[in-house]
Amino acid sequence: MKKRVMMFAGLLMTAALVCTACSTKAEDASSQAKDTPKETAQGEPPAAAETPADKNDASNGEFKTEGLKIAYTCQDLTNTYFVEVSRGVQARCDELGIDVNIVDGKADVANQITAFENFISQKLDGIIISPIDETALVPSVKAAQDAGIPVISGNQLVEGSDAFITVPEYEYGFAIGEEAGKWIKEKLDGKAKVAIFDYPELESVIDRGNGIQEGILSQAPDADIVARQSANNAEKGMANMENILQANPDVEVLACVNDAGALGAYEAVMAAHKDSDRFFIGGLDATDEALNKIKEGGIYRATVDIQPFESGKLFVDTLIKVMQEGPIEETINIPMKVVNASNISDYK
Repeated sequence: MKKRVMMFAGLLMTAALVCTACSTKAEDASSQAKDTPKETAQGEPPAAAETPADKNDASNGEFKTEGLKIAYTCQDLTNTYFVEVSRGVQARCDELGIDVNIVDGKADVANQITAFENFISQKLDGIIISPIDETALVPSVKAAQDAGIPVISGNQLVEGSDAFITVPEYEYGFAIGEEAGKWIKEKLDGKAKVAIFDYPELESVIDRGNGIQEGILSQAPDADIVARQSANNAEKGMANMENILQANPDVEVLACVNDAGALGAYEAVMAAHKDSDRFFIGGLDATDEALNKIKEGGIYRATVDIQPFESGKLFVDTLIKVMQEGPIEETINIPMKVVNASNISDYK
């Protein structure tokens, strides 16, 4: 596993970051003139693409964010997680006077490729992407960088990006799987029929699904996993859960790769009148709707908080840092916390 550095807390302090003085090197003009040969018209090399730092007036020692133009393209705004991330991006940009264009990828990589073409033609100052297909977007990221536009990846990595912010996928899945396993061990005598919603269409999320399964079995080795299906939004979650309950009416535990799919499954379970004090549904992302369901004290038992709203702010702060200082090699990890009945009161 790549070495990762926890930089979350420091990056959230962008108020300090954006005021960091841009360093300049004092050069002796006359010496530089002597040492630098004049270029001929024929031999003059092509000019490098102008970067946001080049365009920013740092004559007063400050990097100015006001007036910058950036974009964020996310995977799918039917996913409540990305709704919250987008809200965080917008809020941080509003605070810093940045003009941001938020583009919904609508779960189709072609939309994000087209978005990049538009961003480049608009000569934006920076781009944030939560990619639908990490491989297909590599040329788009490179084209933007060749045009002098820094690009950072959030959630999944497009190779060549100037920075990468994410949660460790396996550990993220393991956290909710372990919570489901504890429920089985403590409430169901260690045995239960279990369903898992994963999302193998996105390669990096495969590890998350594996983490869920292994987290469950770490606490409840006798659990019977009767279904593992793909569901990353409420519509798929509801349809899948309806089918699972028809085939396995005694399923009592569901762990899902996100809250969106889990919330759809919740509706299916309620409609089938399977909501008992034994039933467990758990998701990931700690969206507002999931947190409200946990507060109600029903069958939606747990989620894992990666602060999607604050993550959106972090995306913006990281992009600004890259604009100022250049690429960040280390992966920036978003911290996580299991939320259940024991600590839901911490969320207002």
